[in-house]
Amino acid sequence: MENKYNFDEILNRKGTYSYKYDTLTKYFGRDDITPLWVADMEFRSPSCIKEVLQQYIDSDVYGYNVEPSELKPIIAYWLEKEHSWKVHSDSIVFIAGIVRGIGYVINYFTKPGDKIVIQSPVYHPFTNVPQGNGRIVLRNPLKDHKMDLDHLEKLLNENPDTKMIILCNPHNPGGYMWTREELISLAEICYSHQVLVLSDEIHSDLALWGNKNIPFASVSQKAADICITLGAPSKTFNIPGFAASFAVVTNLSLSKPFFDWLEINELCCPCIVASLAMMAAYTKGKPWRDAAVKYIEDNIFYLEDKFTNFKGKDGKQMILPIRPQSSYLVWLDCRPLLKVLAGKEALEIEDQSLLEDFFINKVGIALNSGIMFGDEGLGFMRLNAACPRSMLDFNL
Repeated sequence: MENKYNFDEILNRKGTYSYKYDTLTKYFGRDDITPLWVADMEFRSPSCIKEVLQQYIDSDVYGYNVEPSELKPIIAYWLEKEHSWKVHSDSIVFIAGIVRGIGYVINYFTKPGDKIVIQSPVYHPFTNVPQGNGRIVLRNPLKDHKMDLDHLEKLLNENPDTKMIILCNPHNPGGYMWTREELISLAEICYSHQVLVLSDEIHSDLALWGNKNIPFASVSQKAADICITLGAPSKTFNIPGFAASFAVVTNLSLSKPFFDWLEINELCCPCIVASLAMMAAYTKGKPWRDAAVKYIEDNIFYLEDKFTNFKGKDGKQMILPIRPQSSYLVWLDCRPLLKVLAGKEALEIEDQSLLEDFFINKVGIALNSGIMFGDEGLGFMRLNAACPRSMLDFNL
């Protein structure tokens, strides 16, 4: 299967309005470094998507469009086949991007001044979107890469007016996949405190090494009753530029008013390009996805070998990659390296700049700094491994 797709091909994306490439100077001060930061792939998207879009482009008329009647049933079929989660198509609504979806949910279900819990270190819009909309963010930090449910219970008891928790399932930046027991316990806690769960499951289709992601809303009736799930083919098939995402809400008392609000404000009307890309991806793109996953797994093995051989004068490994269970984002524990760079054991937030400078100006690669995911990311960096293997041949 792998031979059918050329994941080793180097693509020239400079000057294509690529966020990953065309903002390097803005964010890293130079554009001659290898971009391993923004979470899109360096692979050609599945040809089935290009083919269906080309057919539309060749029609030469680009008028107003309606949502294809088969779009939601196709999404529902994918969720059932891939995740053993059976939902009715009426429980699905189109959303033009996950972060927009987070904003829609926050603005509809909460009000300024309300409290929202996040599990840091976590994808930075989980902090920025609530705070930017006048909500108060409460932190329930992970503990040894697991949910700290005891702390969450204590946090909710101390803040009984909390309205929502934003769950990253699987987790970004760590690539952790939560166990069924963790998700059931989370549902019990949130249900008892009348806290809604907004579950971002955009990375769920890229499970690695035979792992299986569990949709939060599928673990119990209580979970389903309090959950708004966000999903998308964008990470899975490398089409984030189409802003093609969706929400699933199975509790009618939540979905009916929310979907009506989205519709009256025309926030759930997909561009035909997004609809066509989603349908092609979910009906014809699975072989490409499976091959990409295998290539990404081998890339991660390659990185692990590389970092194993990067040692300090004392013989200790300087960078410890945490193997993701899902997705292509590798969370790098660089604390041993940063302690050497800073010349001290007790690290402070301002020391992170030494680590950033090391990768930009010594190694020549652009990574996401760990502290953008929260202070818990001090000493960490995030690396995107969805690229030709030659792009990972940097010199440490």
